[in-house]
Amino acid sequence: MTRVLIINTVPTERNGITNVILNLLNHITTGYRFGYVSISKVDSSIKQWFSQNGIDYHHIERQISTTHKYIHSLVKILNGYDIVHVHGNSATMVLEMIAAKIAGVKVRIAHSHNTTCSMKVIDRLARPLFYRLCNGRMACGVEAGRWLFGNRDFKVLNNGIDTDRFRFSPDDRTEIRQNLGVDKEALLIGHVGNFVEQKNHRFLIDIFHCFKKGHPSSKLLLLGDGPLKEEIIAKTESMGLADSVIFAGSVDNPGKYLSAMDLVIMPSLHEGLPLTLVEEQANGLPILAADTITKDSDMTGLVRFASLAESSDKWSQKMAEILKSSRHGESASTNAISCIKKAKYDITVVCNDLMEFYKARVDHV
Repeated sequence: MTRVLIINTVPTERNGITNVILNLLNHITTGYRFGYVSISKVDSSIKQWFSQNGIDYHHIERQISTTHKYIHSLVKILNGYDIVHVHGNSATMVLEMIAAKIAGVKVRIAHSHNTTCSMKVIDRLARPLFYRLCNGRMACGVEAGRWLFGNRDFKVLNNGIDTDRFRFSPDDRTEIRQNLGVDKEALLIGHVGNFVEQKNHRFLIDIFHCFKKGHPSSKLLLLGDGPLKEEIIAKTESMGLADSVIFAGSVDNPGKYLSAMDLVIMPSLHEGLPLTLVEEQANGLPILAADTITKDSDMTGLVRFASLAESSDKWSQKMAEILKSSRHGESASTNAISCIKKAKYDITVVCNDLMEFYKARVDHV
């Protein structure tokens, strides 16, 4: 049985990279024994899930100031593994590559999930060694791959989802709206994403403020948590939107909440190919997204793009136009799921693709 160590270089919480990893681990059932390294302490329910699924869990703090300790700890864990598969945003994944090389791991995969990073200087300095040690290159999309690997070959592994989990449900729509106190006729605008700089919540609130002027009964539903949440709550209060913006936090059943929405807006400053965007399309939702997000993300015709250079008023106008011409519901969801499967974003297809890549790399080295 091939042994694979997954290393997540962002905190193991409800975020895009973690969700991608857990989706994959949940659907690869034969031929592999997995380990998982988290740089943050994980929720007890996730620990229990790892244990129930035979996944060896490890927690190691990852800080640039103590890289030698991190590498030393990783080397101990990596002994006996055939593959290391590192998920991240930059060439700082060189730390994992170094540890894997020392431990004698033959297949060293770096998986790019974004089109930029926060530590650009360190990223640039690390690239020469990173390129020498990494012998398996993977990305969530073409643009994310070019960002990290330049003109080198890389494998695009789609961010797959269990499409049935996100299928539109009229019963869920009714239940969630009742629970949130949203009238069945009111327009409910949605956004799924943690409160971090990348997701651009400040501009999102400005957009909704403009939109509400023309649609007084509309509400905004925000799913997620994060360090900027309190700042965004304060902003909504200062703009007189406290009764119109719903902060639902992180939820275990986001598909049900998607069914309650009428439109999603995603004005991210940068993204790879966000998993949430695939999930929202599976629900049949129309989406207005920033053109910083790869065009490959639109596999259903449900995604429209706008520039972040445009005003919040322009975004608001585009939202109104989309709502006039779109019908969210069962038919839209069924059609979208068919498109997602054809585009090979269904999780079963993606897992088969990943296992073929693993086998090819092991055979090659």
